[in-house]
Amino acid sequence: MAILEGDANDIFDRAFLTELEGIVADSGMAAASGTAPGLALDPAFQVALDAFRRGPDGEGTLTEEQFVDLGPGPLAERCNGLIEGSRKSPRREAAQAVESFVVFFQALLPTLRDEPSREVKATFFRLAPTLFQIAWDDFGERADRREDGRQALRLLESLLLEVASVRLAPAESELLFRSLDQLATLIGSGEYALARDLVASPLLAILRKNRVARSLFRLMEVEVAIQRYIREKLGYSTPQLRLPDDVAALSDFGPVRVFDEEGPEGGTKRYLQLQLPDIPILSDIVVHFAPEGGAERQDKRLDGLGSVELDLPPGLYGLGLGYEPEPEP
Repeated sequence: MAILEGDANDIFDRAFLTELEGIVADSGMAAASGTAPGLALDPAFQVALDAFRRGPDGEGTLTEEQFVDLGPGPLAERCNGLIEGSRKSPRREAAQAVESFVVFFQALLPTLRDEPSREVKATFFRLAPTLFQIAWDDFGERADRREDGRQALRLLESLLLEVASVRLAPAESELLFRSLDQLATLIGSGEYALARDLVASPLLAILRKNRVARSLFRLMEVEVAIQRYIREKLGYSTPQLRLPDDVAALSDFGPVRVFDEEGPEGGTKRYLQLQLPDIPILSDIVVHFAPEGGAERQDKRLDGLGSVELDLPPGLYGLGLGYEPEPEP
C-alpha cells in the first residue's frame, strides 16, 4: 500500500464546487421566477401558523435568527405545535407526510455539527409555512402535482441525510445550503416538479458521488494507519493477524483492536474494531479476511460502531478493506 499525502479536499473540491455552482445558478433563476401561491385561509390553519411564528417571549414575530438559536426544549415545542396544527387538517395523507418530515428533522438535528445544524434549522424555518400549507391543501388539487410535491419532500429528506454524513469545506457548505434554500423556495412557490428535477435529484446525485470519492480516499488513509499499527504491534510487514495468538497484542485502543464482550444471553464473543475517522457510514465498509494457504476469503460488514465479530477458526489471516455500500432500499 502506498502512503498517501495531501488532503482529500485538494482532490475533489474543484469538481464538486463546479457542479454545486451549476445547480445554484440554475435553481436561482428558477426560484426567482417562482410565484408563491396564496396560503390557505382556514381559521385553524392560521391559528397554528401564528403560534409557530410567535416570538420567544410570546409577543412579536419569531425571526429566523431567533429560531436558529432555540435550544432543544423550545425547538421541540415549536415542532410539536407544527405537528399538532397539521393534524387538524382534513387532508390526512398530507398531514401525515408533514408530520413525518418534522419528526425526521427533529431526529436529524442532534447528529449534525454546529454549522450544518444552524443551516438546516434555517432551511426548516423558511419551509415551515409551506409545510403548514402542504398539510392543508395536499400540494393542490391535481394528482400529478401531489405526487411531484411528495417526491420533492422525500428528496429533501435524503439531501439532509447526506448533509449529516459528510464533512464539507466552507465554500462547499455555503453553496450547498444556498441550493437547499432555493429548493425550499421552489417548494414554497408550488414549483414541485422544478424543485425535484432541477435541484433535488441532481444535488443528491453529486452529493452521493462525492461521498463515495471521499470515502475511498479516507479508506486508503485508514489502511495505511492499520498497516503501520500492525507492523508496530506484531511485526508483520503487511496487514494481518493470527488468531488467537495476536489477540492480546491488539487489545489496546488504536486503529485496530480486538476485544471480548459478554453477550446478552451469556457467553463471550470476540470482535475486531477499526477506527475509521471521516468515514460517514461505517456499515459501508467490508473487512476481507484472507486465510493463509489460499482458503476461501471471509467477508464481514462493519456494524455502526466499526466492529465485526471474529468467529473465525484459528489461523493467520490477511486483512483488507472494501468500500461496498449496501444497495439503496
